[in-house]
Amino acid sequence: MKHALVIGGSGMLAGTVLWLAEVGYHVSIIGRDAENMSRLTEQSPGRLFAVLVDYRDDLRLKEALRRSMAIHGDFDLVVAWIHSDAADALPCVLSVLRGGTDVFHVLGSRSNSSDVRNGLTIPEDVRYHQVQLGYQVEKGERRWLTHEEIAGGVVEAVQEKKPLYSVGFTSK
Repeated sequence: MKHALVIGGSGMLAGTVLWLAEVGYHVSIIGRDAENMSRLTEQSPGRLFAVLVDYRDDLRLKEALRRSMAIHGDFDLVVAWIHSDAADALPCVLSVLRGGTDVFHVLGSRSNSSDVRNGLTIPEDVRYHQVQLGYQVEKGERRWLTHEEIAGGVVEAVQEKKPLYSVGFTSK
C-alpha cells in the first residue's frame, strides 16, 4: 500500500489527510497536539497514524520518520507545511527519502517560492513541488483562505503535480 507523510496535517491540512486515506494511502501525520490527532485518526482507523513529535526537534523528527517507514514502508508522497522557525525540518525529511517520492511543500502567502527552492538541496530522485497559498477576494476585500480551501488546494496540487501550484490569488 502507498504511504504518505503529512506534516502539519491535524489542522488546516486535515481535509488533505482524509482525502489521501480515501484514495488508498496509509497516512503518517506529524503533529504535536494529541487531542487533535486522536480526533483525526479516529475518522479512518487503520489508514491514519499519529506521529506525535515536534518537527523543530531534528533528532526526534528523524527517529519518528524512520520508525514510521519501518512500519509502513518508504514514503511515496510527502505534504509538508513547515513554519519558518523550523528551517532544518524539511532537509531532515528529504534526508530520509529513498527515491521516487513526490514532495509537496506548502508555503505561506508571504513566502518567496524561488528563495525557498534555492535554499534547499533536493535529492535527484525526489520530485519537489511547491504549493503557494494566497488569499481570496470577497466584496472587494482580501481574506485569508479557509481550512477547506487550503486542504482542497493541496489536493488539487497533488493531483496536478505541477512544480508550482497557487491556491487562491497571490501577490507575486
